[in-house]
Amino acid sequence: MTYLFIFAHPDDESVSCSATMKRLIDSGDKVILVSATDGSGGEVMEKAKANLKKFGSLGELRREELKNVARLLQVTKLHILDFKDGAITNVQVWNELKQAFITLINEYKPDVVVTFDHTGWYYHLDHVGVSIAATLAFQEADHKADALLHAYMKIKSSDQKWKYIFPETQPISHTVDASELREFKLDVLKSHASQNIEVISKKVREEENHQEIFQLVLATEKGKKLLAKHSVFKLAK
Repeated sequence: MTYLFIFAHPDDESVSCSATMKRLIDSGDKVILVSATDGSGGEVMEKAKANLKKFGSLGELRREELKNVARLLQVTKLHILDFKDGAITNVQVWNELKQAFITLINEYKPDVVVTFDHTGWYYHLDHVGVSIAATLAFQEADHKADALLHAYMKIKSSDQKWKYIFPETQPISHTVDASELREFKLDVLKSHASQNIEVISKKVREEENHQEIFQLVLATEKGKKLLAKHSVFKLAK
């Protein structure tokens, strides 16, 4: 099977579903990873300042960090698109961003597309825009993928920046056991040294049964059967 993972910035993939991608690849599936931006509008942690000087710009640094993650995961293909970090607009979502994703879907012919849920985890507008554009692309591409999964995030209330996000009840349909890949996921997260990944790293370290969580949003009957029999995805209890 071929999976197309579509996110907004370098590190989104590692935070939400790096263990899922690793397990899929280890089971023989192909994984295509897409970042709509190079993350050049983000922060720079102090420990990464030397690398920032080495690469000359935050965009180039974060590209290199994501390339390193792609090597660790051994993804089939990595695409970093040229949309501007922090500036994805409504017009782009319904036009060139959606079209870019349609082009990738038609090129790689994935069985499954994975992207953010429509809240963008914490209402980050780049995340929300990518979620909407990827969902539209799934529906409008000439190639008809068999399933669309939205990747969710859940953080303890004591660890979150905004108290009104990450509700207790989420529409999770499938989970992936990531507990045996805890150390691998932490190593992947460390690859994004320019970013503050302490909250998610704390979650991975402390959760006894760390899971990555998804909602099956759209699927053909074939897609439902594919996921039902796949060793990586489990129906949520």
